[in-house]
Formats: sequence, structure tokens, C-alpha cells
Amino acid sequence: EDARALGADEAIDYTRTRFEDAVEPVDLVFDTAGGDRLLRSPAVLKPGGRLVSVAEESPDATYFVVEPSREQLVELARLADAGELRPLVDGVFALADARAAFERSLGSGKRGKVVLRVAD
Repeated sequence: EDARALGADEAIDYTRTRFEDAVEPVDLVFDTAGGDRLLRSPAVLKPGGRLVSVAEESPDATYFVVEPSREQLVELARLADAGELRPLVDGVFALADARAAFERSLGSGKRGKVVLRVAD
């Protein structure tokens, strides 16, 4: 599914284009990947812009850990059940295949979340 269908103004194929070559300076970068992308993100910030990461710590970024609450998860489930929230799922793995799921989560070309099924 194209990112524009989810509300993005612009989509960049990172396998073909370095985002810092395609993005005009922005006020905020919200990093969820870490690694090389996090290291390259300051290049697209406007002066005074902010870089926030939930993936890993960096001297250039504000880092925070997200801790889910039961109330938030219940509300997310309600939104998904109502069709108002459409999660992108790359693949579903049985709990017994957790190693394969973890390896997929680290792989390139993943489109969406990797899900562990803990019950049938």
C-alpha cells in the first residue's frame, strides 16, 4: 500500500533514493528505524528543527521509550475493529516461529509490522 493512501504528502522509495537528496528541510524528523537513517536525518532539518527517535539513542536526537498502557491498547483495538485504523502487516508468524519473525523484522524490504500469533 502506498504511503500517500495513509495520508503522507510524499513517498520516497528508499531503495532507490536517499531521503536527504529528495526532502526539503523540515521542522521535525520522527525516526522509528535508527541506524544509518537516524545518522543521516539531521541533514534534512531546518535550523531549530528537532529530531526525535524511538529506535535508538543519538547525540543529535531526543530519544524516548514508548511504554504501552492497557487503555491505549484497548482504544487502538477499538479503532482497528471499527476500520478507522488500518495497520499494515508484513507477515504473521506462529509463536513457535519467533526466530523467523525476528529475522524478518530486521530484514530489508519489509512492508508493515511483523506479528506473532500467540493463540489460534
